[in-house]
Amino acid sequence: MSLAPRTFACRRSATVKGIVPGLLACPFCRELFDASEAERCPECDISLVTLAQLPPSLELSDEQSASWEHDPPEDRPLPWLDLGKGRGLLLGIALASLLSFWLAPWVDISSPTTATRTGYSLARGPIGWLWGGAVAWMVAVALIVSRRSCRQMWGVRPILVLFAAMTASEILLLLWLSPEGNAHLRYHYRWAWGLFASLALSAAGVLVALRFGGKQPLPPERPVLPGNLRDARQLLH
Repeated sequence: MSLAPRTFACRRSATVKGIVPGLLACPFCRELFDASEAERCPECDISLVTLAQLPPSLELSDEQSASWEHDPPEDRPLPWLDLGKGRGLLLGIALASLLSFWLAPWVDISSPTTATRTGYSLARGPIGWLWGGAVAWMVAVALIVSRRSCRQMWGVRPILVLFAAMTASEILLLLWLSPEGNAHLRYHYRWAWGLFASLALSAAGVLVALRFGGKQPLPPERPVLPGNLRDARQLLH
C-alpha cells in the first residue's frame, strides 16, 4: 500500500527526508513507498530510489528550461558599478594605458638635442600615427562601460582585442623604424620605461579582452531518466 497519492509534491523536500528517512519514491509518478514495502513501483515498473536520489520532476525541468529560454542569464543587465566579467580589469588597463601615453616618458633624447618625449608629444610631432592607439583605448573605455550584459560583452570582444593590440603594434613599428642617423648627424636616445609599460599594458589588454564577458553558460540540464521511464513519457505524449 502506498503512503501518499500520486500528486506528491514535485519538488524534493529536505524536511521530509529528515522526518522519514526510510521512504522510497518512484522517479516517474512520485508515489511514496516504505523501504520494506517494495523495491519497484507496481504501476510504472521502475526501481524505487531514496528521496536524496530523486531527480527534479519533468514539470520543474520544463519550467526551468522555459525560464532560461525567455530570460537567459547572458541577457540580464549587470549593475553599472559591477566590475566583474573582466570589465574592471580591462577598464583599468585602458585608463592606465591612456595615462602612460599622455604622461609617461617614452624616449630620452641626448643628441642632437636634449629632450624627454611622451607618447603624446611624439604623436603631436612627426609620428602622428601614434594617435591610433590612444584613440582606440578611448573608444574601448566607452565600449566597456556601455556593455552591461554578457551577450553585449561577447559581441564587442573582437573589436576590443583589435583596439588593445593597436598600441603594441604601433610601438613595435616605432622600434623597427627608429632612426639611426648618418655620417653627418648622429642620434643618441634611449627608450624610457613609459614605452615598455604601454607595450605591456597593450599585451595584457589583449589577453583580458579575449575573455571579456566570461564564459558562456550552458542551459540547465534535463534530468537523466531510465530507459523505461523515457518510454513511458513518450507514451503519455
